[in-house]
Parts: sequence; structure tokens; C-alpha cells
Amino acid sequence: IMVKCCSAIGCASRCLPNSKLKGLTFHVFPTDENIKRKWVLAMKRLDVNAAGIWEPKKGDVLCSRHFKKSDFDRSTPNIKLKPGVIPSIFDSSFHLKEHSYSVMDSPKKLKHKLDHVISELEDTKESLRNVLEREKHFQKSLMKTIRELKDECLISQETANRLNAFCWECCQESIERDYIS
Repeated sequence: IMVKCCSAIGCASRCLPNSKLKGLTFHVFPTDENIKRKWVLAMKRLDVNAAGIWEPKKGDVLCSRHFKKSDFDRSTPNIKLKPGVIPSIFDSSFHLKEHSYSVMDSPKKLKHKLDHVISELEDTKESLRNVLEREKHFQKSLMKTIRELKDECLISQETANRLNAFCWECCQESIERDYIS
């Protein structure tokens, strides 16, 4: 059987038969994605291989040393964490070492990641250009239809002006909503 170890950087706690007697308990990561994400962010652990934030795997645990005494429900024989608590006790000196280590890990890996991000950015710019082009084409087509309706006397000049203004506002709003924010 593999001995479970605490996932916090620099923590040597291991889940051994006598752990509980020493007051050490181990806790699996929450199933609630939102709370699990808060745990992971609180840990400030980086994944050297993925050049990003570490992600817990099934069976990964944190030991009780990373939680405040008030985070535990001691009303039952089995000590449990209260719902929604976030671990908050970590040794920050390990985080600094971890950070510099992960940044220094492999320039080749970081360059590859950067190239990938740049390529995604170029693709996004290209698709934005295409969308803006379609938007412009749609706007011209709409303006033409409004003009034709007015020329055929199917709508008044006032209605045409209103539709043109509305069409212009809608196009501007959708551009701002979709691409600026």
C-alpha cells in the first residue's frame, strides 16, 4: 500500500497508522469544484511540468496542519472539516523556492508555452478580424434594406432614421460586448 503524503509544498506529513494518535488527520480535496479551486489557490503550489497551477489527483490529501483549529468539527468521533473551509496555514519560504525552481525549470518548456500562447493570440486576432468583417457586411446589408424600404415608401424617413440609429447602436454594442470586455 502506498503511504499518503500531504500535498502541501515542504510538508513532510505522512498518513501512518499512528498519525491519528499524534492528532494528525488527512483530508481529501473537496468534490465541489469552486471550493477545491480555493484550496489549490491557497496552497500556491505550481506544477513544474505544466508550467501552471498544480491540480490535485484523486486520492491527493492535505494534512490537518494546514487548517486552523476552528476549521474542524469535533462533535463526532471522526474529526471532520467543517463544510466550505479553506486551508490557510502554509510555509511561505517553500513557496518562494518552489516558484524560482519552477520558473528556472526549462527555458525550452517555457519557450514552447510562450510560442503556443502567441499562436493562439494570432488565431484569435484573425477570427476577430473575420467577425468584425462579417459585422460590417451585415450592417451595410441592413442599411441597404432600410434605404430600399424608404425608397419604396414602405417606411417613413423618421422610421428609416430610427432604424439606422438602432442598427448602428446594436452593432456597436455587440462589438463592445463580445470583443472589448
